[in-house]
Amino acid sequence: MERIRFIVRARQDGDTLSEFLDTVRGDPDLDVIDTIGPPGQPHTAVLAVAPALADAFEQRIRTSPQLMIERDRPLSLLDKTASFLHRSERNSHG
Repeated sequence: MERIRFIVRARQDGDTLSEFLDTVRGDPDLDVIDTIGPPGQPHTAVLAVAPALADAFEQRIRTSPQLMIERDRPLSLLDKTASFLHRSERNSHG
């Protein structure tokens, strides 16, 4: 079953996110997909969570004073562009 992806960020500069990542590494229900930021001091991480635990994980991070979380959503620029082009094409024939 496909895991649910989240973006987790530190609310402030510092080691908060690194410390959090150290605690979740090795957890079989969580995968650290990627980190963004200087080596050893990431400010953003992409995590994948087992679907059965996703809601509880999201709520746990949401209530953290040090971290922020949002669900990772695929970019849909192509879909929006295609929709815009389709509307423009209809309007030009009007």
